[in-house]
Amino acid sequence: MSELYNTASPAHVDWADADIARSGNYRRLAAIATADTSSVKTAAAACVVSRIARNDADIARKAGLLELSMLPRTGYRGVSTTDLLAQNSMPIPARPNTAASSANGDCILRLSQKEYWLLGSPTDLGAAIMALPTQQSDTPDRCYPLFCMDSHAWLMLTGEHMAAVMAKLCGVDMREAVFPEGTIAQTSIARINAIMVRQSYQGLPAISILCDVASSDYLWTALMDAVQEFGGGAVGLDVLG
Repeated sequence: MSELYNTASPAHVDWADADIARSGNYRRLAAIATADTSSVKTAAAACVVSRIARNDADIARKAGLLELSMLPRTGYRGVSTTDLLAQNSMPIPARPNTAASSANGDCILRLSQKEYWLLGSPTDLGAAIMALPTQQSDTPDRCYPLFCMDSHAWLMLTGEHMAAVMAKLCGVDMREAVFPEGTIAQTSIARINAIMVRQSYQGLPAISILCDVASSDYLWTALMDAVQEFGGGAVGLDVLG
């Protein structure tokens, strides 16, 4: 277990050493890099790990953990936000604490009556999100941009054991019968506040976890510890299809 917490002299990988924009967990990922580890550039020209090892797919089916903090995302608040979403062919979730997916895989989270967060698709590496306005002068009147990419980290848990993993850390029942796809929980995980949404990628069940960026290193290690019992571990973006 000590390897999970070892940040001394991480292995050299280009995305960890060269990128200006990098996740708060890049040293954790560098420390577990293998000869097969690779990365891909997102639409924001930042790197996301695409593969950790050759058995990523097997691990993901059990209890995989992804670091997606550099994949583009954004948010908006205000009564005119639905107008902006409609103009960009984005689906509008029917009620707060639900989510919907766009045609290309972007995930739209409705957190309240007037607040929406948008998570970039692994298919286009966030290109559709990057095309959305980020300045208030470019949005409809009474629609205000939110900079959740700066405030929140994005981790993802996958696999058949993810509900059992979450039971160790969170009081919300994450079993599919209780927490189906498109459901959002704004709650606490490992004693820090987080937003969680259930998703699915090519039949692979997943839970996206959005937490305060300053807490992402702590939450990563807590989740890595929790998945060990189920043969889980860190995996790359490629497991999402």
